[in-house]
Amino acid sequence: MTGTPLEGLIEAMAGAVVEAQARIEQAQVARLGEYFDEDNRPKSVVIRMPSMQPGARDGDEDLYRAPLLPLVPTTSLRIKDVEICFDAELGSFVESDAADDDGAATLGQSRWAFLSKMRKRSVALDTAARRGDSGVGKVQVKLRVEGVEPTDGVARLTNHLTMTQGVFQTFRPGD
Repeated sequence: MTGTPLEGLIEAMAGAVVEAQARIEQAQVARLGEYFDEDNRPKSVVIRMPSMQPGARDGDEDLYRAPLLPLVPTTSLRIKDVEICFDAELGSFVESDAADDDGAATLGQSRWAFLSKMRKRSVALDTAARRGDSGVGKVQVKLRVEGVEPTDGVARLTNHLTMTQGVFQTFRPGD
């Protein structure tokens, strides 16, 4: 039987979840970048609207500039929970080497360092064990994500961009 320490398997799965969340965040930052041009100016849309300016006549129009970012929802995603199920056959206990056999911390050695060097026991797993029709290495992963409110930074940026939108020119037909 090939033996994989249970702790190593759990650490690898936890690392995969952390990496998945990091990739979600990177994708969201890249998506945010789509709302800015190559000079980091906000992309905007210009809308022609009937003028509401004082003294406007029929047919007068205002050009209204609106940055795109405040016009779209900015909900972010994060991993809510993960459920990982797998079939494995338990193996024998495995013991790591002890750093100090006498069990006492040496002078100048922190208690934390001493504890990390203590003899550790773990159980070996055979993740390649066959279980009937399930096949080799059967793993079931359930990953749920949830929408979260935008971060404070994104909310402030969106709010600032919202304040910059507005009428920038009024014109009359034929001008």
